[in-house]
Amino acid sequence: MISRIAGLVVATAAVLAAAAGPALAAPTDSTDSTPKVVKPFCAVALNQPCAWQQANSTGNGMVGTARIDAAGDQLTMLRVEVKIQRAWGSPWQTVASSTMIRNGSIQLSTPQVVTDYRTLVCATGGPAMDAEELTTICTN
Repeated sequence: MISRIAGLVVATAAVLAAAAGPALAAPTDSTDSTPKVVKPFCAVALNQPCAWQQANSTGNGMVGTARIDAAGDQLTMLRVEVKIQRAWGSPWQTVASSTMIRNGSIQLSTPQVVTDYRTLVCATGGPAMDAEELTTICTN
């Protein structure tokens, strides 16, 4: 029981930290920011996140999207982040993110990002009640 409470506290702290982070992405003036539909290659595995990038229909921006399939009606957490690297070898900086906790499977996208820097999309997800079971994957 104590380990479940500790797991919930860790998961809640991660969500609160994610929500507190600033979004540094530049807003776009485009009237059509609808992402193009992309069918990613994702292995079907329970509690394993899958992440990909989607360009908007005008091609001047992108969003990070992630999906996680959950077992039945379990409480699931998913966080998707778009990261940029300003110079080769410099640290990756998160410029847009979205987080959701709910029962069942989740698909989630970040706000649109317009950038000329190298981009990476990372997703962290798994059972929300067990922080040790959360898995992070990133695109390359």
